[in-house]
Amino acid sequence: LLVNRPTSWRSCVSLARIKFEKYFNHKAKNLLHSFPLDTRMKDGSLFWQSPKRPPTSLVFDTDNTDHIAFVISCARLYANVWGIQYSEADLAAESILPLIAATEIPSFRPSGKRIETDEKAAAPDKIDESSKDDMDFVVATLDKHLSSAQVTPDTLKMFPETFEKDVDANGHIDFITAASNLRAQMYSIDSADRFKTKRIAGRIVPAIATTTAAIAGLVSVELIKLVQKSNLESYCNAFINLALPCMVFSEPAPAPRTTILEGVSITLWDKWQIQGNPAMTLQQFITEVKQRFGLEPAMVVHGVKMIYVPIMPGHKKRLPQPIAKFIKAVGQEYVDFTISFENEEGEEVEGPPVRYFFGN
Repeated sequence: LLVNRPTSWRSCVSLARIKFEKYFNHKAKNLLHSFPLDTRMKDGSLFWQSPKRPPTSLVFDTDNTDHIAFVISCARLYANVWGIQYSEADLAAESILPLIAATEIPSFRPSGKRIETDEKAAAPDKIDESSKDDMDFVVATLDKHLSSAQVTPDTLKMFPETFEKDVDANGHIDFITAASNLRAQMYSIDSADRFKTKRIAGRIVPAIATTTAAIAGLVSVELIKLVQKSNLESYCNAFINLALPCMVFSEPAPAPRTTILEGVSITLWDKWQIQGNPAMTLQQFITEVKQRFGLEPAMVVHGVKMIYVPIMPGHKKRLPQPIAKFIKAVGQEYVDFTISFENEEGEEVEGPPVRYFFGN
């Protein structure tokens, strides 16, 4: 943050070029240094056998479009995060190539980190090996950089990037395409074009345009009926298969009803409603539900928050307190509670959600 922060478009390009070397060259070399191609496991079998593939370190080539695309897109992301300005001219090859050529690339140094190959081996205990001298050095170095005239509140500002697949100008899909293709090349995997990458990264479900158009039209017809408040017999379910072609319409059947109490039945669309007020306590709410619907609330939950569970410590003390105290619903007219009910025999009964109106 203090030492390696890019301060110009040139430094963004240099940092992106170094990242290429780290992720697509040095990491492959380090893995092959730890596990050469002839490495064998304890049982004598080769380490590099299916499904494991040995990586191939990539050598940066200015004539390779994937290599240049990675540097440009990565540099753009760094510039956006650090608020560094750049122009369309800066993205041109004639502007990028001299900056890449002027970048000093660190030489490869094998890592001394041990890589565990036994999947059944227990994870080693993490031991803090840092000494007081190490901590003093870190603090002194940090103080030195913070006291530098180049470090100001403005230079420490960062601007997070939120992934957006549908804005080509941000370069997000360009970066993912270049990085994933380079990774694929390291392991001899077929690369993908920008469109396929966008579909995968954006979790886009492919659909035939004609089917999409037909479904959109049928939904629009039903919405018009809804706006016109048509009778139930006017609505239709549609089942289509354009490959046959086949299109079948049917009248919607009533929602199945479940009897939960003598004289009381519900569907999955039902919601019971309670009109409250700012002073209504939890006990008054439970009593109101019991009097209106004939069932005893045994548990009251809002989302993932337990409002009232009798067996939980301290929950019975909540009964005389206003119910609004336990809900964060600023500006909302109502909330939906999930309630577990009990009948007179103490048996659990599944009821519908209960919509509570605050009555402000």
